[in-house]
Amino acid sequence: MKNKKKTATKQGKLRLIITLIVFLISMVVIIGLFILPFMFEVVRNALLYIILVYFVLVSALLLFIANSASQVDFKISWMTVVACIPIAGPLLYLIFAQKETKKSQIRKRAKREKIIEIDEENTTNVYEDLAKLNYKNFQIANSINLNVEYPTYKDSKFEYFKLGELGFPKVIEELKKAKRFIFLEFFIIERGVFFDSIYEILKEKVKDGVEVRLIYDDFGSAIKINPHFYKKAINDGIKVFRFNKIRPAADFRQNSRDHRKIIIIDGVVAFSGGCNIADEYINKINRFGVWKDNIFMLKGKAVDGYVNIFLQSWSKNENEFIDDYDERRYYFDINRALADSEIEPDGFLCPYGEVPLDDEFTTRNTWLQIINSARKYVFISTPYLIPDSTVLTALENKAKEGVRVAIVTPGIPDKRMVYSVTRSYYSSLLMSGVEIYEYTPGFNHAKVIVSDDDVCSVGTANLDYRSFYLIYECSLLVMNSKEILKVRDDLVEMMSVSKLQDVNRYVNANFFTKLYWGILRIIAPFF
Repeated sequence: MKNKKKTATKQGKLRLIITLIVFLISMVVIIGLFILPFMFEVVRNALLYIILVYFVLVSALLLFIANSASQVDFKISWMTVVACIPIAGPLLYLIFAQKETKKSQIRKRAKREKIIEIDEENTTNVYEDLAKLNYKNFQIANSINLNVEYPTYKDSKFEYFKLGELGFPKVIEELKKAKRFIFLEFFIIERGVFFDSIYEILKEKVKDGVEVRLIYDDFGSAIKINPHFYKKAINDGIKVFRFNKIRPAADFRQNSRDHRKIIIIDGVVAFSGGCNIADEYINKINRFGVWKDNIFMLKGKAVDGYVNIFLQSWSKNENEFIDDYDERRYYFDINRALADSEIEPDGFLCPYGEVPLDDEFTTRNTWLQIINSARKYVFISTPYLIPDSTVLTALENKAKEGVRVAIVTPGIPDKRMVYSVTRSYYSSLLMSGVEIYEYTPGFNHAKVIVSDDDVCSVGTANLDYRSFYLIYECSLLVMNSKEILKVRDDLVEMMSVSKLQDVNRYVNANFFTKLYWGILRIIAPFF
């Protein structure tokens, strides 16, 4: 297995290197087309006019950016790049700045939303019950439903595993029970104990007539899995979709990655959380010490929410998507489900996804509502702390109100540049009274926000620009569930083994460090 893993890694790295080389060649050619005319005398004589035309075009582009629907921090960053980097700046914006908005993809999303089957009477009762119990949580859940049509469910159970290795056995156990279908969607898949254990089950289930679909992000898994793995999986009877295949050319669609982590079994059980299917996530290999992450399990009607999210992703698979395909058989059916006594409903659950095709910013807005409605505390765990100005202000203001705001970030970086960007935000947060802890036992990869013992959001989204604006994510809003206390206790335990950051260290940093952080803050939306 080690030799296969090394081969996959080498081939994956080779793919990325080739892509990078071709991209650089493309950029050189494009920029060369602008520079080459300056070598001719007639152009040199008209240099003033060329500069004037360039100035007019750049000014028009800056006005376009300023009046676009983009978030203000993106506007400032891109305007700085366009204005300060001649020729290459505008080209970078034109190639990379726009989110994926192809009309065909938007039409497919609209079709998918029409397929979503919601029992209106039951949904109304759920929101009425939640409003009576906890009105602030009703407002959060109702906002998600009104803006992006992800409903809230009541007859379901949420179970939280604070480490990947604790959830791993449950994943295996439930996969072995599959009788009708298994859906998997992951940013990273990598050969090892975790992946091989799952794959062996998938092959056996296909032989038993179980339908298996797998989505994996082509970029996220590029150096992790053999580039021809999808062919083997298809030969083994698994339907495979490589999300946004890597293209050896400059393409802004490469920004819109699939960062989701989902396993759905028979429409009855679903797993998600921060863990990809790779051995570091269950601490079978040691990269940075303890890999701190989570897995959670859903049972019951709320699994429909993850079926919706998965099928939205699958609808991007142009080779497989069929308009009249009957997908209602994938939704929860109590007659085929587990016994009610085994589901043990607890609380209100709202699975929701982030889709970079609209301007709803569901994850950011949900986190903002949790922060702004907090009365006692807000605890956050995130591997990357790169908030936009709105979230940053909300965190600072909440701390100034006397609400305890605590954030756990990694003490050991997996990406040093991103780690530096994260630390560039410490000073203003700490001065406002926010507590920041760096997790020292290893790398903190958990993405959680929990508040006041009655609401939390757990899933795949980091507290950064990429998760909030550019890529596909999925999360679970949990309200008034007893399991929220386990989530809270997990973060409290993380703080107890983490290092509390001293405000003086960041306020009194030397000039060059502050200058470096200042530059990073300007380009933070690109990370």
